[in-house]
Amino acid sequence: MDKKYIEFIDEISPDELYEGLLGHGFWPDKLPPIFTSIQFLNYCKTKSNSFNAEWSEYITFRVTRNIGIPRIMGIPNPFQYERMCAELRDDWQYLKLHFREQTENQNYRISRIHIRKERETGRIFEMNYKDWKVDGNPELDLLIHDKGPSRIMVKADISTCFPSIYTHSIPWALVGKDVAKQNIGRACWYNRIDEVCSVMKNGETHGLLIGPHASNLLSEIILVVVDKELYNKGYRYIRHIDDYECYLDSYDAAQTFLRDLESALNKFDLLLNHKKTQVISLPIGVDNDWKNILRDLPYVNVSEKVKYPQVNTYIDAALKLATNTGNMAILNYAIKKLKSLRLSTPAKILASKRLMHMAVIYPYLLPLMEEYVFDPYQVDINTIKGFSDTIYREAMKVNDYTSLYYAIYFAIHFDFVLEVFDEDWSRAQDYVIESQDCLLLVITWLYFMKQNGGRRRATQLRRLNNLAKELKRSDMNRYWLFCYEALTFGNLSGEWQSMKHADISFIKSDIRNCIFDI
Repeated sequence: MDKKYIEFIDEISPDELYEGLLGHGFWPDKLPPIFTSIQFLNYCKTKSNSFNAEWSEYITFRVTRNIGIPRIMGIPNPFQYERMCAELRDDWQYLKLHFREQTENQNYRISRIHIRKERETGRIFEMNYKDWKVDGNPELDLLIHDKGPSRIMVKADISTCFPSIYTHSIPWALVGKDVAKQNIGRACWYNRIDEVCSVMKNGETHGLLIGPHASNLLSEIILVVVDKELYNKGYRYIRHIDDYECYLDSYDAAQTFLRDLESALNKFDLLLNHKKTQVISLPIGVDNDWKNILRDLPYVNVSEKVKYPQVNTYIDAALKLATNTGNMAILNYAIKKLKSLRLSTPAKILASKRLMHMAVIYPYLLPLMEEYVFDPYQVDINTIKGFSDTIYREAMKVNDYTSLYYAIYFAIHFDFVLEVFDEDWSRAQDYVIESQDCLLLVITWLYFMKQNGGRRRATQLRRLNNLAKELKRSDMNRYWLFCYEALTFGNLSGEWQSMKHADISFIKSDIRNCIFDI
């Protein structure tokens, strides 16, 4: 049964919302598993006073999406993000009423990806949900409805959705544009949400950061209003964040839907992405064709292990589908499925080598390597080192800093020395410093902290520590993570110093333990 939108929302208490957004929704999922905000969450719970509102810039980094297009993601100033999470917590009763009013007339849930309670993890947002008993499959019901069969499917999305959201449009969605404009400047709850959004982006009123889970909640405030308008016009469709899939009876109806969608979005200063709009004749497969193909491969008796030739054929099929469609998510699916199968020893060796090679060519796959390749196929440390050395060299050629994060993380986690630092650590450090990339600086600092060697390590760290002192004076907001972790209590001030005095870190305890030999 398709669970109602408001049922998911009602399950989340104000404190669970706060903890989910701050403790489990601060760091983007695309980063190596180095960072945490749990200690910061616990620290915030002990504070008797709120953080001051100060315009703050944020850390940025670039990731490659499954279609090969880069995306800029953001890591906010922690104090200002906490203010946002606290404001959303304090206004949760009003926000729940808003979500109820906008979705209560839906006989199925239009929005498929939204906050929901995950009882075991404390998280309240994931990009992928797989519990079909809870989520149902409304696409099947939309193929035939009370007006007859659907003959056309429209696929459309919002152009640069999060970066295009106007923070003033959040009050428009919550209380209506007229009421919001009449109360500009007043200390209304909806204006406070607008304010914490703009303060976190250095006073800007355009754009939400891609990465923090609070942005997903804020975007839903607006998009459920668009949903209600379209649903009330009789359209039957589903939405995944900012991707729409509408089922209609004719080509003319499809054009009308696109005009109505564009009009509804324009009320919030959002634009339709015409380049990605598709009008598709039905029937077509109800699931992705590539998923149907890979689901049935490799052919094997359930009691047998999957052997070398079968794995080779399976990887070939996945690679062909991915390259033909330009969608690397196909390889993501294939890698995860392989882990669930019982492979023979030769098949494991084959899979590990081919999948690592694919990750060098397609860095989008790097976040999968540890959990889905290194661990299940028992890849030895020397092989991981060689892989990481290759990743590092290739990434330097194109300034792919995200791949460098992973290469250095593997060196820290599996305790080996990267070739590039062993050959000429000073030159390699020059590259890192010249990158001006905050995350690359802090991960490199962690790497040097991990290395033993007494005086040599002190020399390696001196330049980074001096850089942290300089950036603390000139650009703390965009480099706060590096400055905060690298500098000592005496070199910090204000809230940063208080937090350092409480021994709060944004580095996971297992990483800190192996670095500081705790």
